[in-house]
Amino acid sequence: MKKLISLIAVLMLSCTVFAAHHEQGEANPGNVVTQAYATFSTGDNEAWAKLHSKDVQFTVVGNLPTSGTYTGTRAVIEGVFEKIPTLWRNFKLEEVERYVIGDTVFVLLAMTADGIDTRSVHMFKVRNGKISSFTAFDDTGSMLAAIAD
Repeated sequence: MKKLISLIAVLMLSCTVFAAHHEQGEANPGNVVTQAYATFSTGDNEAWAKLHSKDVQFTVVGNLPTSGTYTGTRAVIEGVFEKIPTLWRNFKLEEVERYVIGDTVFVLLAMTADGIDTRSVHMFKVRNGKISSFTAFDDTGSMLAAIAD
């Protein structure tokens, strides 16, 4: 009987945690990341910026023309987003898998553009419903080889 009561208590606690997690709605880290990709793919930089903290730390690893760490949404838009269309024509990201661990979201992506068909991993930290940091672990070799002339 004690085991049954313990099992019921664990199930009730699990349901409570599950419900609380889903009540967060748009503030849920996975949902915030989904919205960020949607705004990026449509080029809506204003909506994208609203999903990020004002002092977001945005890092592109490697030796690409867009590599480095950018602080703030304006720096990201000017240093990364505005360069992408001229560097990689028809650039697209498509989510393949996502892993949410607390406030951290890892996304495996299919990355395509003219001359690119590869995978990438992005890592996000979401705090208070906004993305506070981002790191791109891209296939820099493929990306460098495909830079548009």
